[in-house]
Amino acid sequence: MNYRHAFHAGNFADVHKHVVLLALLEHLHKKPKPFFFLDTHAGRGLYDLRSTEAQRGGEAQNGIGRIRRIDPPIAALDRYLAIVGSADKTYPGSPLIAAEMLRENDRAVFVEKHPSEAAELETTVGYRKRVSVLAADGYAALKAQLPPKENRGLVLIDPPYENDTEFSDVARALLTALTRWSNGTYCVWYPIKPGSAELRFHRALVDAGIKKILALELSVLPHDSPLGLNGSGLVIVNPPYQLDEQMRALLPQLHRALVPEQTGGVRVEWLAGE
Repeated sequence: MNYRHAFHAGNFADVHKHVVLLALLEHLHKKPKPFFFLDTHAGRGLYDLRSTEAQRGGEAQNGIGRIRRIDPPIAALDRYLAIVGSADKTYPGSPLIAAEMLRENDRAVFVEKHPSEAAELETTVGYRKRVSVLAADGYAALKAQLPPKENRGLVLIDPPYENDTEFSDVARALLTALTRWSNGTYCVWYPIKPGSAELRFHRALVDAGIKKILALELSVLPHDSPLGLNGSGLVIVNPPYQLDEQMRALLPQLHRALVPEQTGGVRVEWLAGE
């Protein structure tokens, strides 16, 4: 396995992704009907920020570390901070955040391809009711798990982008998933790096005829900076009502907290409407 999220856990991209993920899950709470959550590239679920991997880059210090130090805190982040905790020792991955948001009749499936990471994930969340951990390919799981019996819910697609075909793999997988479950909400994370691959990814989704695509981006550097990961992006297909307005209010606050230098910026834009 070339990619290990332990090196990046709690960084600015994690904060961005998980704040939006939590907002999506909170929208699902607005109705009593049970929902289904699928995480296709789940990771291990909980990361030790004191580990050699996490300490090597110190990325959490400029991510969740800055959010924990905000005074006064951003009111809209109260639930997020309650879930991730105030201690600097650990940071939860998306499975643990989602598991904390499951109600009695909600259901979640977490898929992780790498056996060692899947085993850690099983220890972290596998004991919970109505939670399944699968050591399997995340893209294949979209075919196996959709449509869900609940016919209501959220799919998170968050691959490592460790090979040159990942953007096209994600686009194909998303199209396949939508043919099986057209009314689900899909949240896809992607890196913003030099070369503008994310713009080609956006165009591929629009050209494929996908409707109701909202882009939510938070960048810490200009998009053409040669340094590496310049920003974090999410495309939301079938977003809940007024999520765009909610993020237009929240993401600038998040950016100010994460980027004291105020380089980069935020973007909330509809790539495709109805």
